[in-house]
Amino acid sequence: MSDVSESSEAIWSMTKVLRSTIVSSVIMGTGVILVALAFYPPFSAVGIVLGVIGAWLNMRFLDRSIGKISLEEGESMKSLRRRVRGPVLIRLGILTAGVLGLVILYSPVGIGSLVGLVVFQFCFIVNLGRAQLASGGSE
Repeated sequence: MSDVSESSEAIWSMTKVLRSTIVSSVIMGTGVILVALAFYPPFSAVGIVLGVIGAWLNMRFLDRSIGKISLEEGESMKSLRRRVRGPVLIRLGILTAGVLGLVILYSPVGIGSLVGLVVFQFCFIVNLGRAQLASGGSE
């Protein structure tokens, strides 16, 4: 199989993983919101929504930034990773600072947003594992 077809297959697979992650995190997030509304302060549900949206935005920015980067002539993978690392760390730092700020300012919203982040990441890992198993595992 050529490099081009492997690359396009990987992009298609990742697109399917992201799409199924969004759908499953909305479904799971809705269930978690219903539990939060039944047992916890109502603003925790707002935090869960903020957390899922924040994780989704982070994933979209990561997906777009990786899609724009290409390995230039004579460039090593190490330098490519270095170019990606900076913006990713900045985004994660902003997201973390936002969640910690919410926890400090109003803990039900902050803890809810942390739960929303966890819900999205859990769905992402499950869908990524499912796609890996469907493709025959790692080679």
